[in-house]
Amino acid sequence: MSTSQQKTLEDFIQLQNRNALSHAIRAAIDLGVVGALRQGQRTAEQLASELNVYPDALRRLLDVVAGTELIEKYGDDYALSAITRLIPDVFIDFGDKHWKELALHVKTGAPLPICEEVELNDQDYLFNKASEEWMLTPAALAAAQVLDMGKTRRAVRILEIGCGSAVFGATLAHSDPNAVISLIDNEFNIKRARKTVASIGLEHKVTFIETETLDDLDAVPELAGQTFDLVLMAGLLHQKTSGECQRMFQQLHTLIKPTRELAIIDVFPGQKEGDLQRAIFDLELNLRTSRGRLHDPRLLEEGLKEAGFGQIQFAHLPTTPNYWGLVLAQRN
Repeated sequence: MSTSQQKTLEDFIQLQNRNALSHAIRAAIDLGVVGALRQGQRTAEQLASELNVYPDALRRLLDVVAGTELIEKYGDDYALSAITRLIPDVFIDFGDKHWKELALHVKTGAPLPICEEVELNDQDYLFNKASEEWMLTPAALAAAQVLDMGKTRRAVRILEIGCGSAVFGATLAHSDPNAVISLIDNEFNIKRARKTVASIGLEHKVTFIETETLDDLDAVPELAGQTFDLVLMAGLLHQKTSGECQRMFQQLHTLIKPTRELAIIDVFPGQKEGDLQRAIFDLELNLRTSRGRLHDPRLLEEGLKEAGFGQIQFAHLPTTPNYWGLVLAQRN
C-alpha cells in the first residue's frame, strides 16, 4: 500500500470513529448514564440495573465512551470525568436540541427561533454560554499580561461593561494591586460577578452597578459624570450588531479620560490553532441568536476612529481555545 493510500485509509477510519463517538456520547446521555454517575462510580452491571438496560450492551457502549472526555474507567468501575462534573445538567446534552436544527438554519439563513418546536431566544444562548465562563481564566491572564497590568498600567480606574461573571475584569484588577474597578451588568450577572470577586478577596476595590440594559449607557445614573483610565468590554462585542457596536463606542468615548484607553476582548481570527473552534463558535452564534455576529478587527478599527479613538492596536491571546484577541484603542 502506498503512503497516500495509507493516509486515505487512516483519514477515513478517523472520520468514521469520530462519527461513532458522537453517537455513543449522545446515547450515553440519553440513557441517563451521566445522571446515574453523578451519584458515584458504578460498574456496568450496577448501571444497567439502575437504567433498566442490557448489561453487555451497556458495557460495550461505556468502553467506547470511556475513550472520550465524558467518562473514565477504573478497573470494572466507570466514573464521570472531572470536566463532566463541571457541566450543569441542563447543558449536558451539549446543545443537541439546537444543533439538530442546523440543516434548517443553513437552508433558510435564519436563526433558531424560526423553528416552532424550539422555543429559544438570544437570552437562552447567553445563559448557556455563561455556564462556560470558567474556561476564560487563561485568556484573562493573557489579557492582563498583554496590558502589562500593575506595571505599564498601574493604579488604574477600570470600568467593565457587561461584566458577566467578571472573570476578565477581576483578573485585571487583581493584577494591579492599586487598581479599582466598577462592574456593570444586569442583576443576574452582577450576582455572578459578586461571587467571583468574593472568591479572590477583591471586595474592597470593586463597585457594582446594576442596569436593566447596556444599550444606553448615557441613561445609567451611576455613570453620569464619571471617567475611567481603562474601559473593558470582554465577550460582549459578538452579542451585538455593527450598528449597536458603533453606538456603544460613541457612548464609551465619553467615559474614558483623554489619552486613556478602551480594551475590547472578543473572538477574532488569526490563530491557526483556533480556526476550528472559532468556526464552530461562529456557526452556533448565528444558529442561536438573531443579533450576534463576529466582527472583523479591520472594520472595528474604522468604527473606533469614527467614534473618536486613535492609536488602535491588536494582539492575539494565545491560549486555549486560541480565538480570543484584544483590540486596544486610545481616546483622542
